[in-house]
Amino acid sequence: MKYRIETAKPNIYKKVLKSEILNKQFKLWITMKTRKCIMKAGSFDNYLLTTKPNKIGSKFGLHLRDLIKQKEKDPENF
Repeated sequence: MKYRIETAKPNIYKKVLKSEILNKQFKLWITMKTRKCIMKAGSFDNYLLTTKPNKIGSKFGLHLRDLIKQKEKDPENF
């Protein structure tokens, strides 16, 4: 009898996400669960603003969240 080890691979895809507040597009590796959460939130910006920081799980995502908050607070000096 032969045994084989199968590894489960994460469901990760490279997607282009647009931030309307920052007026930029980002090519990011995201999981399908994250994509579903973004669709449920309505937009990429809403997802970053409404999700708790410990659920975002990446330094770049937290950086984008801080940039969006800065832009919303003071759009003239951004």
